[in-house]
Amino acid sequence: MKKFLLLLCCLCVSVAVQAQVLLKASTDKTDLALDDDLTLTVQVSGVSGTMVMPQLPSLPAFNIYAREAEQSTVNGRTTLLFRYVMVPRFVGSTSIGPIKFNYQGKTYQTEPIAIRIYKTAVPPTAQKQTTPAATNTAAKATDTDVNQLPPLEQELATRAYAHPNQIYFLTAATSQKKPYVNEPFTLAVRFYYAGAFYDAFYKNPEVSNLLLEEAGETQGQQTLHGRVYQYTEKRYRVSGVAPGQATIGPATVTYRVGSVNGSLLDRFFGGAAVSKEESVSSLPFKLTITSLPQEGKPESFYGAVGGAYTLSAKLDRDHAEAGEAVTLSVTVQGTGNLKTTSDLVFPEIPGFTAYPAAPQTGNVAGSTTRNYKVFQTVLVPTVSGSYTIASIPWSYFDPQTARYKTLNTRPLSLEVSPSSHTANALDFGAAGHTGSGIQTMGHDIRYILTVPTEHTSWLARLPQWKWMHALVLGWLALCLFIASIGRRTAQRKHAYTQAKAQLKKAHSYEDISDALATYLLQKWNISTASLPLKSIVQALARHNVPAAQCEEFSTLWKDLESARFSPAQSDPNALAQFSQRAQNLLKNWENLK
Repeated sequence: MKKFLLLLCCLCVSVAVQAQVLLKASTDKTDLALDDDLTLTVQVSGVSGTMVMPQLPSLPAFNIYAREAEQSTVNGRTTLLFRYVMVPRFVGSTSIGPIKFNYQGKTYQTEPIAIRIYKTAVPPTAQKQTTPAATNTAAKATDTDVNQLPPLEQELATRAYAHPNQIYFLTAATSQKKPYVNEPFTLAVRFYYAGAFYDAFYKNPEVSNLLLEEAGETQGQQTLHGRVYQYTEKRYRVSGVAPGQATIGPATVTYRVGSVNGSLLDRFFGGAAVSKEESVSSLPFKLTITSLPQEGKPESFYGAVGGAYTLSAKLDRDHAEAGEAVTLSVTVQGTGNLKTTSDLVFPEIPGFTAYPAAPQTGNVAGSTTRNYKVFQTVLVPTVSGSYTIASIPWSYFDPQTARYKTLNTRPLSLEVSPSSHTANALDFGAAGHTGSGIQTMGHDIRYILTVPTEHTSWLARLPQWKWMHALVLGWLALCLFIASIGRRTAQRKHAYTQAKAQLKKAHSYEDISDALATYLLQKWNISTASLPLKSIVQALARHNVPAAQCEEFSTLWKDLESARFSPAQSDPNALAQFSQRAQNLLKNWENLK
């Protein structure tokens, strides 16, 4: 009897052990560089029957380029092993998970795995903290503490709590509610999702009385009401145009959800039957653009609003000869929007003739918030001597103190020597050496007439030949016109050659988009960064692009945006197809007359 009970207990324990289903997820690293790859391993043990696939979450920060599966069975119980090799797409902090597995009516899931992606090499401090495998099993999540976040992130996270029981939703917030005219501030839009989606298309919000410029995107996660959400956040640098009311319309994400059908092989390599299209939008809101005060506004104020400005000036040389050109450059750097400010007015500098040049603007290397503007003028000294170029003032409005502040460049010194190109007065009629190294070898002018005559020389009559002046000027103008046409034609041909080369070696959907954007800018001066898709298509139509090709471009642009926003659908074959579509479109445009 005791032996029977012992056997029965062993059998029950064996059945209980066999019935336990375990789901584990691990990565070979948690810190990696942008040009590195990551291996995600998902292990399912304790199942029976045919292979069942785990459900991966949306992975906006990665592209999956290799997959493999293993299956082993011991005593009728199956262990499944799935490996996914992925490459990162963005720099920053992100996560993988939760990964879900449905078996016999019950859902198992893992906790997210935190990943840090660096631009180049992984810092040594991160390498020391990296474990051989970061393993997570299912556990109950707790809500994120938003009080520890910066103000803008805190507002976004707080607004997310207003969407209970929603799997997908959008939130938007700004860092300023009443900005001054031309004061830069940040608009952030977050797309939260707690489930898989396909073919996502994002539409930027429409704005009025505002200048909008994209400033990158990041990924992250937040726990809301006990559920872990992933989010993709797009940021914009915004500034008000004129005093008064400004509006920010809703941003929209259109996506598809559905179940996977077909055979196991089809399902594992991306086959999907999309069943439903859905969309979510952020709430629109209004802002008040505050006018700048007139009191205390200096003459050297050109419209800059912001802070942390620096001003510097330099000459491209500290010694020159009279008549030689010297370039004076004044550089402004700061966090404000310098693109819309007026040009610096250089003061008159005695002893110089000035020729102002067009300013140059751009972002400071390694910074997404600081930009610069360089003002230049070409100075030509007329006489020799020692000169001091006085300090040049430049003012801006500081919204933190609500006051104008003035910066001044340091004085610059310039030594101007007599021109070495001025020839000494020479007597070409004298024989022998002149003392300047020039010797008269002979005479080429003979004085024949010794009495006055009424006939004048052709040199004296030359000013009367006005028709010859007009002919020469006309010929020069014609040459310049032909040269400009040739230069523009060469530039347009170069745009096609450059874009075609970029498309052939494109490694991502961003490379294809950049090639198309560069081509449009060089060929037709159409800037895709500042125009919505509808305006870009209208601009193409104004350049006599057929309606069918405009529609083809619109479809391609939307598909590229969709592939970029939902990288789980991307693969090398699809990338090659996108590249070929873009090449065919450019070829058709080059054949237009």
